[in-house]
Amino acid sequence: MPEPQQKEKKISLNIKQVATPPPAPKPKAVTKPVKPPVKPQPVVKPVVKPVVKPVQEKKVEEVKRVALDESKKTFAVKSTEENNVTKVLPKPKKKVVKKKVEKKPKKIVKKKVLKKKRVVKRKPQRRSKDPLANMLMGAGTSIAPRPQRRSGAGNFAQRMINELYGSEFNTYTPTQKKYIKNNLSTIHQITQRTLTHNGYPEVAVRTRQQGTNVVSFYLHPNGDITGLRLKDRIGYAALDDNTLEVIRIAYKKYPLPNQKTRLLFYVNYRMY
Repeated sequence: MPEPQQKEKKISLNIKQVATPPPAPKPKAVTKPVKPPVKPQPVVKPVVKPVVKPVQEKKVEEVKRVALDESKKTFAVKSTEENNVTKVLPKPKKKVVKKKVEKKPKKIVKKKVLKKKRVVKRKPQRRSKDPLANMLMGAGTSIAPRPQRRSGAGNFAQRMINELYGSEFNTYTPTQKKYIKNNLSTIHQITQRTLTHNGYPEVAVRTRQQGTNVVSFYLHPNGDITGLRLKDRIGYAALDDNTLEVIRIAYKKYPLPNQKTRLLFYVNYRMY
């Protein structure tokens, strides 16, 4: 049987009187240290050593030789026919081409024929009593220097060196000595030709002045001259001044030295 129902009791609660517990503190987050990634190590396969089986020695059976019946032997007969293998072909002969040698034409040497020079005989000119007229007409007297022979050119230059330079010539360098010996006669001839081309001074012709000057100056490798003077004067102003003018014109034609060289030579004035 069911139990008799008890009377329900009413319970009254005041919410304000009920004390609520404080909220529990939140737990702190614990940071775990991050571990570096671990590289996977390569898998090393184990080396399997091959198993060497012992070699079993085989038994070698002895082979018995069988005696052959020589009566049944047959030999091959050599064939006389030639085939591609046994045939020997002759080697082809190389053609030898002969080179044609061209013959050079012989040089024809022409012999030089010396022509005889014609000798023109000049008629003798009449001479007058006036020496000036004879000089102008080319008879009797002239201011042109006498042509010197080539064989005597070296002797004339050596004579001028001995007379004009003296012992001073030994103080010069070998280059200066060689230049003076080879060119002093040529310089003298160039000067006399220039004197003839310019003409004899008129005053000297009238008074029949003549003589010899000794000229002294330095000739440079570039063709200039310095220290021009008359070492020996004739004594006639017309001839002395004319000599200096002739040197100033003629020096441009002189052969040039390799070193500065002093030149001494004669300048002749003669009426013959």
